[in-house]
Amino acid sequence: MPTAVTIIVPTCNREEELAACLRLLVPQIPRDGSAEIVICDDGVAMGTRDVLLRDYPSAIRVSGPRRGPGANRNTGAKSARGEWLVFLDDDVLPRPAFLAGYLAAIADPRMAGGVLAGATFRSGENKGSLLWESPHFDGPGVLPPSCNFAIPRTVFEASGGFDERFCHSFEDMEFFARLKLSGVPVHFLEAAAVDHPVRPLPPSRVLARRWESRVISAYDSGAGSLELLWRLPRHVLLVILSRFRGRSMSAESIRAAAVFAGEFFVVLACLPGWVMRFRDAPRSAFWAEQVKKGNRPSRFGL
Repeated sequence: MPTAVTIIVPTCNREEELAACLRLLVPQIPRDGSAEIVICDDGVAMGTRDVLLRDYPSAIRVSGPRRGPGANRNTGAKSARGEWLVFLDDDVLPRPAFLAGYLAAIADPRMAGGVLAGATFRSGENKGSLLWESPHFDGPGVLPPSCNFAIPRTVFEASGGFDERFCHSFEDMEFFARLKLSGVPVHFLEAAAVDHPVRPLPPSRVLARRWESRVISAYDSGAGSLELLWRLPRHVLLVILSRFRGRSMSAESIRAAAVFAGEFFVVLACLPGWVMRFRDAPRSAFWAEQVKKGNRPSRFGL
């Protein structure tokens, strides 16, 4: 039987998280060969390979390019045989009806040519804490995260896949923004749900590095260097302040404020270097065309 679905799981030195994901995913795979699992391994050590050989030999492992999560996902897509690609992060926990939900939707002709965005629920005892993080997606209206979605192979290839210039963050938001402007519908699929355990907030310097991608996207949208130098810090500050909306003063809030203050000041320190690095870099052809059409994000997304 031809392979109908390839589940692509990018990973990088997270053997325990990957094993927990596969323990729940592998039993859901049909035995008729209609679905396969491809693990894109961006890790340097051989721990992931050993886990797969020992416990999940049916999974196909491919070596990642080690150029960030977008490039790793693209590598998995190139190795896939399925007509549909299901992207699943290595640190999510698929619920029992996860794959059945996708297979039912894929069989529905009304879903042809569109993206299926599965529900992602933040989980863990610290899920309400500012000092812990994970994505959460439980309905339409916002761009979905890339940790749980399905897309026809033809649509993915026509889109060009993930933009590999975004090495640290934002590659999923940019990808879904392109699909939206290209007229590709996104269907929310609650049945294909996963739980995403929260993880400790990384240090301020790691949080700040995520904003580097916004410099690339702002230049793509037609921003000038001077606009970036004042708009991005303002945008970062507003995002940080929004994290505290509806929260009361507490010791946890004070600790989080210290981390986020560090994030803000690291962005200020790094921003001139980012501007120098990317001001003359090649722009996205897609976004250059959108700028000509007047479809660029308001205030360059900042």
